[in-house]
Amino acid sequence: MPIIIPNKHTSPVFYPKENYQIVKYMDLTKFVSLLQRKSLFFCRLDKLEDHFEGTTAKSNWQRRYDFFATSHLRSTKFKKLNNEEILKEVNEYFEAEKRMKSLKTICCWNISDSESAALWKIYSDFNQGIMITSKVTSLIEAFKSTEEKIDLSEVEYINHSLDEMPDGNKMYPVIHKHKAYSYEEELRLIHTVNYSGGLVYDWTKEEIEQGKYLNVELDKLIDNIILSPHSPDWYIKLVENLCETYGLNTTVMKSELAKE
Repeated sequence: MPIIIPNKHTSPVFYPKENYQIVKYMDLTKFVSLLQRKSLFFCRLDKLEDHFEGTTAKSNWQRRYDFFATSHLRSTKFKKLNNEEILKEVNEYFEAEKRMKSLKTICCWNISDSESAALWKIYSDFNQGIMITSKVTSLIEAFKSTEEKIDLSEVEYINHSLDEMPDGNKMYPVIHKHKAYSYEEELRLIHTVNYSGGLVYDWTKEEIEQGKYLNVELDKLIDNIILSPHSPDWYIKLVENLCETYGLNTTVMKSELAKE
């Protein structure tokens, strides 16, 4: 199923408005896995190190309190809640969001027309890292034959203690992230698993409980492969041989940050 093109009936996302370059950093092990599986890994939100992932801003608490405090004014079907009942409703709302974190999976890319020394160090290996380059249109094309539904969104960065985020949809906490990570300039693919009532999904039936692998057409996805700045000459040949072995026709080159 193609990546979802947003409309008034779909979940709200910050869908890309232009076709720009995106990159993805990884180590050799993940690159080999990508070639072997012809799949990208989508990690569960609740397994990421950033505990703000998938959570609503703290400042939204008052807005939700006010909503439940005045909900009886919007319809004759609602009774006025006392303070204890209001707090219960608000807390249940936040608890539901926490459970949703295990049902949302993401695959992250960086919006960039060049390399980043910081991202080389954080997400790969300065000696044997790999950066894949692609474009928004290539990403969309590469997932056209994938069975699962996938949303695509740029990430908006906020201060979870001070800023408010929109309310009323389960997607909002997924497309917002803490400002501490704004250097990533992230574009993320989002897949929601088919969960049962009670916001539950049996992850033991998956190969890896930390997330899911979703099929992708690598020839359409990958424009170029860039090798990390300090990678040895033999590493270039190794990656070229791997691409040839798995039938990936692409250009492999060394980082422009490398010493001559």
